[in-house]
Amino acid sequence: MRVIAITLEDFFPGEAGAIEAALNGGYDLVHLRKPGASEEEMISILEELPAECRASIVIHSHFNLAARYGLYGIHLNSRCRTVPDGFSGSISRSCHTFEEVEQHKDSCNYLFLSPIFNSISKKGYASAFSGASLREAAEKGIIDSKVYALGGVTPERLSWLDEIGFGGAAMLGSVWGKLVTPPVVLTIAGSDSSGGAGIQADIKAISANGCYAASAITAITAQNTCGVTDILGLPPELVGKQISAVFDDLDVSAVKIGMVYDTGIVRAIASALEKYSPKYVVCDPVMISTSGAMLIKEETIKIMEEELFTRSTLITPNIMEASKLAGFSISSLDDMRKAALQLHRKYGCSVLVKGGHLSSDAMCDILCAGGDIYEFTLQRVKSSNLHGTGCTLSSAIASFLAKGEDIAGAVNCAKLYVRQAIASAAPMDLGKGSGPLWHMYPVTGCNCTW
Repeated sequence: MRVIAITLEDFFPGEAGAIEAALNGGYDLVHLRKPGASEEEMISILEELPAECRASIVIHSHFNLAARYGLYGIHLNSRCRTVPDGFSGSISRSCHTFEEVEQHKDSCNYLFLSPIFNSISKKGYASAFSGASLREAAEKGIIDSKVYALGGVTPERLSWLDEIGFGGAAMLGSVWGKLVTPPVVLTIAGSDSSGGAGIQADIKAISANGCYAASAITAITAQNTCGVTDILGLPPELVGKQISAVFDDLDVSAVKIGMVYDTGIVRAIASALEKYSPKYVVCDPVMISTSGAMLIKEETIKIMEEELFTRSTLITPNIMEASKLAGFSISSLDDMRKAALQLHRKYGCSVLVKGGHLSSDAMCDILCAGGDIYEFTLQRVKSSNLHGTGCTLSSAIASFLAKGEDIAGAVNCAKLYVRQAIASAAPMDLGKGSGPLWHMYPVTGCNCTW
C-alpha cells in the first residue's frame, strides 16, 4: 500500500529538508497542505526542494503551481474545489463518509477517508468508523485501492489497514515529530574544566553535527590546556543512575564512551548497555596519554576489553592504545592494518586505529569493519591546538551513525569535520598549552579519500 505524509499547517525552519527526508525515508508522496499560505510562501518552499522531490508533491492550494513546478498532483478541498483547465496530473480529495467516497471516486485518482482512528494532530477529533463498518464497506467495494485511510494512522496500524483493503494511508501527527527531532547521542565521559576535551568537547561536537547531546559524567577533572592537576571519579552507582535517567526518558540513537576511570564505573556502564541495548556504541578507549603515560590501571583495561569492547559497535584506539591492546608495537600502516584486523577478531566489533601519531604529512586512519579494511587519508593540518581531538572524533562518529550513516561513512564524515575544526582553530590563542578545536565549524565538503 502507498504511504503518504501530510505537512503541518504552519511552516517551520528546515521544512524542505524534512520533506526530502520523508520522501527518501519511504513515504511515496507528501501532501503540501498550508491553509492560508500565500503563493510566494508556497513558491519559496517548492524552490528549496530538488526536482525529484517535487515530482512526489501534492499541493492543496495555488493549483497553478502544480504544472509550473512539475508536481505530482492537486488535492481538492473546501478552499480549492476546482480543477484547473487542462490539468493532467493526479487529483485527490478528502471524504468523511462512505457516501462521499461513492460520490467522488470516479472523478479522482484517490480519496482520503477520515478519521479512521482518533486523530493525533487534532485533539478531540474522534474516529467516525468502527472496524466492522470498515470491513463491511470493503466487502461492498466502497473501500478499495483508490481509498486511503487518514486520521490517527501510525506505522504500527498500516498492516491492519492493508488487511482491511485500503489502497494507501496518510499520516500527519506521527510523521514530523520524528523527522524534525534530532537524534539523541549520549556521551559517557569525564569532565574537562577547560572545555576542550571530555564531556564538554563531546557536547559541542554532537551539537555541531546536528544531534541532541545528553551526558553522563564519570569523573571530574581539574585541567586546562597545560595538563590535569586533579581528578575525582564519581561513584559507579551515580554513573549508572545518570545513564538510566537518560535512557528512561530520551530515545537514544547512539552512545559515545570516553574516560571510564575505574572498574566499578566500567561495570556500571556495561550493565546499562546490557539493559538498554543501544543501536550504536562508539568507545574511545582513553587509556594512554599523548606522552605515553597510563591513564587507567591494568585491571580496568582488562574489564574494558571484556565488558565494553565486546558490546561496542566501534572502538577508536590511537596507535599507542592499539599497540597495548594488540600486544605489539605499531610503527607503520601495515602494522595498523594488522592491529585493526586482530582487534576486530578479538572483540567482534569494528576497530578504527588512528594514525595521528605517525610521522607523515598525510594522516591515515585504518578501519576494520565486518572484516573489510578501509583507509582514510587527509593532509595534516599544522596547528598546536589539538586538545580533545580524540574525544571530538569519536563523538562525531557517534553523531553520524545516529543520523543514518554506515560505519565507514560515519568515520569519513567525522574525520572531515575534525580536520575542519582543527584548521579553523589553528590561528586561535586559547590557553597557554595545546589549545582546543573550534567545534562549531560546519562541514561544507568532503575531500577525505577512503
